[in-house]
Amino acid sequence: MLCIIVWWLVMLWKFCWAGDASSAKHPQDNTRFEKYSFNREELKHYKEETKKLFYFAHDNYLQKGYPYDELRPISCVPKTRNFADPDDQITNDVLGNFSVTLVDSLTTLAVMGDKSRFASMVGLVEATFPNKFDIDSTVQVFETTIRIVGGLISAHLYATDASKAVYLGETYSGSLLDLARDMADRLLPSYLTMTGLPVPRINLRSKFDPITIELVHENNVAAMASPMFEFTMLSYLTNDSKYALVTRYALNKTWALRSELQLLPMSFNPQTGQCYSQISGIGASIDSFYEYALKGAILFDDEELYKIWQDAYSALNTNSRADWFYTNVQSTTGQLQTVWIDSLSAFFPGLQVLAGDVEDAMLKHMLTSKLWDTFGGIPERWDFRGSPALDAKDHLTEEELRSLVPLEWYPLRPEYVESTYFLYRATKDTFYLNIGVAILESLQTKFKHQCGFGGFQDVTTGEPQDRMETFILSETLKYLYLLFDVDNELHSARDNVIFSTEAHPMWLTPQVINNYKSKKYFNDTTYRKHLHACRARDGGSAFSDKKKTFMGGKLLGFAKSFFNLKQDQDQVAASLSQGLAGIKGQTALAHPRTFPHEQMCYPVESSNGKPQWLHSRILSHFDRLFEIDRRYNTTLIKPGHMQQEVPALLRRGFYDRWAQKSAKSRPAPTTESFEIVLDLPGECQLVRTPDGNVHRNTLGGRTKIRLEKIEPGLIDIYGRHVDPKIFTNLRRKDLFKPNCDKIDSLYSPKMLYRATMINGIYLPAGAALTLNQSTVFKTQSEENTFRNLFGQNRYHQLMLDCVPIINFLLQ
Repeated sequence: MLCIIVWWLVMLWKFCWAGDASSAKHPQDNTRFEKYSFNREELKHYKEETKKLFYFAHDNYLQKGYPYDELRPISCVPKTRNFADPDDQITNDVLGNFSVTLVDSLTTLAVMGDKSRFASMVGLVEATFPNKFDIDSTVQVFETTIRIVGGLISAHLYATDASKAVYLGETYSGSLLDLARDMADRLLPSYLTMTGLPVPRINLRSKFDPITIELVHENNVAAMASPMFEFTMLSYLTNDSKYALVTRYALNKTWALRSELQLLPMSFNPQTGQCYSQISGIGASIDSFYEYALKGAILFDDEELYKIWQDAYSALNTNSRADWFYTNVQSTTGQLQTVWIDSLSAFFPGLQVLAGDVEDAMLKHMLTSKLWDTFGGIPERWDFRGSPALDAKDHLTEEELRSLVPLEWYPLRPEYVESTYFLYRATKDTFYLNIGVAILESLQTKFKHQCGFGGFQDVTTGEPQDRMETFILSETLKYLYLLFDVDNELHSARDNVIFSTEAHPMWLTPQVINNYKSKKYFNDTTYRKHLHACRARDGGSAFSDKKKTFMGGKLLGFAKSFFNLKQDQDQVAASLSQGLAGIKGQTALAHPRTFPHEQMCYPVESSNGKPQWLHSRILSHFDRLFEIDRRYNTTLIKPGHMQQEVPALLRRGFYDRWAQKSAKSRPAPTTESFEIVLDLPGECQLVRTPDGNVHRNTLGGRTKIRLEKIEPGLIDIYGRHVDPKIFTNLRRKDLFKPNCDKIDSLYSPKMLYRATMINGIYLPAGAALTLNQSTVFKTQSEENTFRNLFGQNRYHQLMLDCVPIINFLLQ
């Protein structure tokens, strides 16, 4: 027995510590590690390498870019606001001539624990703004809030918290908070509209005088609602509640503009509340609304914000959630609106982790990983549907490939790294560390230029981008550093630390909370009168947040959209779903371009002597690992500059070490599926039990059920052959519809239905969807309506068109 124990210890030592030709030395000692062992020394090495990258860019900015806003990484000259053209929104919204890179990167130094440089940069900020932000610049309120106000507040928290490594003590005067308050006071007049919703831009010196109507007539949901987070933090730290009250009123007003499906359109006229864009999703223009509803609920212990998050997330899952991503839908109908997803939506898996929905977060993150492996970055927009005309071609020209990427740039956005960090903290799966290593190596090679870091101007050609946006230093490198820094003080902080949308850590101590509750004030008569007038105008208006009903409580309809799961489920479900009028679709278009690995199965060989309990759960047990490659093989096409790149998960050193020999892929389904949609009065209430069953006591609200059409011998969505025994001795007589008895084919069953998803919730194999018969019908009329849509057999299974739904039970 002792010999066996010794043998295992030796094998473990060899696996984790022994060096070989692929070993790397830690820069500060003689410890060696084997790459992809992911022991503490290897992670420490990656952490230090990430820190070097940050210092490289930060030093170059200070030497060649400061006091301007940004430094161009290739040409090594400052990038400034466009002083000659005030209408250059793309440039001037962010670059306010206020050294934004300096301010936005303060908290990365704090996270890295570099007290000396942090103190030096705080001093530089103080010297840079002797007159605070008295600058003749018209800027975007949202971007300035998250980068400047948020950055200053978070840095102030670090400077004044004795538990933090960069605590400055009595040497710090509170200047950062003073600057944050000055900037907030310059931005807050944007809320002085008839509706209380902020206009998107304001001049820091003269407010609205030089601003044209074209610059303020439309604002998006994220920009109207999200400043609540930073401004509420400012109220807690200053005791002046005007910041919290004014911005929270705007968030509530924004939420009141949602549709009857609880979906928010993306943009409005802040002066009138008129809707400009009916698109709803999770990406650009709306992303931070969801983020701050949940994060604000946690940080401020706010039940109302949490209810907003719950309702918004439920609506997204019902109307927008697909298997691998969230689609952009029409906010009033839930129908598909666009066939692209954008790069900012890559943040959402991290938010799902915070909400506890880790399982679906892993799925959504997988799609982003495939985009990274295909293009070397995340395109600003990617078309998941493609074109039938291109599907028939074996090779695409550069222009044809470009058509699959409507917006082709990748500015090193942080969202993919952010979600990777959160998923690793939740799962501790080395799959995510491996992604971090791949990102780090790309930063060291592809994206590192003479004076900093720049992404791709075009992901289809690999053309570099000569711009280093502030979020690269504030977010991208910060999240990458935290991924590898397992001992960072944030990971064991006593306080409830929440990252802002710009990755600035925020927390509230009990002392600050109690102090605010006892000493808060609201003395500013301008904003007191403003809120009073807004509330008075709200009475009976479209803004009043009254309880939503569905089309006056009428049954909207009953729809079926067929699509073939052998091919692209998300694409066809989106393109064929045409509303709630009982329209039937067609099967999916074939994809003639074949994927080189038809079965999606790769050989998995264990290293000799490798302990079997050391493995990546995703590599070894997630049998859908290559499903995305099959479904989207006509739109996930590697451009020329990526042809020699090996996907991160298939790099031999990682794959051989962390995949178990027993790993296998799920075969593609050969069944068909379709969806039915019901809209009934009331609210949707679902209860998911630990065994995967979903139970409902009521039928209120929107219900979207995905049904699978199963036949003997076919492969179902779970990768199993349909068992013929299911069809044996199954009586299909409808207890309520005599006409079913007249259909002879019903008594020689060849096809059944099975529910596989309800309102975005996946039903595992063997799970059931149940309705409580004693509570689900409040009136005889409701029951009759339901019976007209569904029948029921003696096994309590509901029936659709005289065909039983074997796991949809009325009990």
